[in-house]
Amino acid sequence: MLEDQLEYYRSREAQMEQLIQEYNELIRRQFDLYDQFVRDIGTSKIIDPYTRVYSADHISKLIAYYHQRAFEENRSYGLILVRLVEKDENFEANLLALAKLLKNTVRVPMDSIGRLSEDTFAVLLTEINKENTRKVVERMKSFIDQQLAIPVKISFRCYPEDASNLEEMMREMYAEVS
Repeated sequence: MLEDQLEYYRSREAQMEQLIQEYNELIRRQFDLYDQFVRDIGTSKIIDPYTRVYSADHISKLIAYYHQRAFEENRSYGLILVRLVEKDENFEANLLALAKLLKNTVRVPMDSIGRLSEDTFAVLLTEINKENTRKVVERMKSFIDQQLAIPVKISFRCYPEDASNLEEMMREMYAEVS
C-alpha cells in the first residue's frame, strides 16, 4: 500500500515537473516576442519611409501584442483596414494624403496606424467598444469623402465582440477590402 502511494506521488511529481517546463517555455516565448517587438523601437525600421506611419512588420507585431494583452486583461479594441482602391497616376499622392488623414482621425498616442501593404493601412483603436469603433469608421469615411474624394474600402472588427481569433479576424477583413 505504501509503495502504491509512493508511486502515485512520483507520477504526480513528474506531471508537475512537466507542467513547470511547459510554463517556463511559454514564458520564455513571451519574453522573446516582447524582445522582438521592442528591439526596433527608436530605429527607422518601425516607420514606413514613404507614408511616415508604422511599417507593416511593426504594426503587425503591435496588433499581435495588443491582442494578447487584451485577452489577458479582458480589454476590448477595434481594428480597421483601409484600402486605397485605385492605382492611378495620383496613387502616391493619394496614399500620402490618406495616411495623413488617418493620423488626424484617431487618438494619438492611444491608437496606432500602420501600412500593411502597398495600398492598405491598419488602424488599431485601443480600449474601445464596437459602437465607438463604428463611429470612428463613419468619421473616417466622412473625412475621406469630404477632404480627399478618393475611393477606399474599409472593414473593421472589434475584439472580443466580433471574433477572438486574430488571424481569422484579419483574414475576414482582408477579404472584405480586396
